[in-house]
Amino acid sequence: MNLSNCRGCGKLHLQRAHVLCADCFKLHLEQSSRIKAFLQAHPGATVIDLARETGLSLNQVNELVGR
Repeated sequence: MNLSNCRGCGKLHLQRAHVLCADCFKLHLEQSSRIKAFLQAHPGATVIDLARETGLSLNQVNELVGR
């Protein structure tokens, strides 16, 4: 285990399997769940639709959907 800075917030944490601290990892999972639920209900949604309906920024949506 190494000490590293979280890629999400920058705070120092013990890096195990994730590059995010526990708080940022939890937030990442919640955001991913919102996107997944919206896409299941609206399979033809655009990135702009995702951002508008989930409250996330376009950058966040692009990171989470792998663009």
